[in-house]
Amino acid sequence: MKHATICIIAAGAAALLALQACGGVPNGITEDPGNTVPASESPLPSCSAAPPEMDLTPKQGVDAVHEVGEKGESGEKGESVKMTSVILHYLTDDGFVLPLRTEIPTEDGIARACLLRLTAGGGSDSELAARGLRAPIPEDARISLVIANGEAIADISSASLPDNAELERAMFAAVVNTLMQFRSVDTVTLTVNGRSGMTENGNTTPERCGSYALNVEQDSLEASAAGDYTVLTLYFPTESGSAFIPVTRYVGGKGGLGSAIAQLAEGTKLKGLRGCFPQNTLILGAAIENGVLTVNCSKDFAAIEQQPGLFSLAMNSVMMTASRFGSVDEVCFEVNGTPYEP
Repeated sequence: MKHATICIIAAGAAALLALQACGGVPNGITEDPGNTVPASESPLPSCSAAPPEMDLTPKQGVDAVHEVGEKGESGEKGESVKMTSVILHYLTDDGFVLPLRTEIPTEDGIARACLLRLTAGGGSDSELAARGLRAPIPEDARISLVIANGEAIADISSASLPDNAELERAMFAAVVNTLMQFRSVDTVTLTVNGRSGMTENGNTTPERCGSYALNVEQDSLEASAAGDYTVLTLYFPTESGSAFIPVTRYVGGKGGLGSAIAQLAEGTKLKGLRGCFPQNTLILGAAIENGVLTVNCSKDFAAIEQQPGLFSLAMNSVMMTASRFGSVDEVCFEVNGTPYEP
């Protein structure tokens, strides 16, 4: 029973940290866990097939619109303020795109309000900086947005747009994925300074595109050239452990829960992120039953106790990665089939 208690407490901590760092599981990544994707399809970006609806309620916003009685960003204390739960995409100091769930006052044109919050100087810069985050759109940017017939057409005009190709692509992904969460948006077209096509950084502006896969491991794209491939989203902590970053990895063949956890155990080569499993750890099995995720590891996993804090990071990382395959309330590790506690 002692082991079960440890699992419950750790899982609760994982859920809390997931909400604080990533706002829950992001819904802006296109993937089909456990299924292969034909190699003929372009993995980045890809189009979504959401049904066209003429409202701006977030597609997967649980309790998206509700009233709060405390003073919000508008109104006096005690006044009822309608708030909408949205997912905004910001950049980390290392240039990764990180989805954050937050609440903003409900208003007409809420999609444009989201883009304004992605702009530097939008009012939350100090809070973002404390988390090691920053807004992807320059402070002097002028933003226009029109949504019609399922297409969001946006323009970002600024004299200080990113002069780095990677940062520019990250800005595109942040804007597109933030807009794609709305039911009225099937595709996004984005222009820069009123122009479409190739930018000065060598990127192509998004045109009628769907959600971007976030933080793609470029070397993993080679797996798609061999035939069918699976898209996995793996969560790795930053070096400081302050946030968990969704990383997109393309692997050959069919995927599933066991495959995702095994890929997680292999770590990542992306700079600024760290693996959570001791070297040479093999995943012998992984299953979710009645909300409990059990991960069976080889004996090498026991070395995790030699690195303070690594067990907690591994539990959070596993829980967030596995949540796409089923509801996870608890995480328990085993070593060669025997329950493990550090």
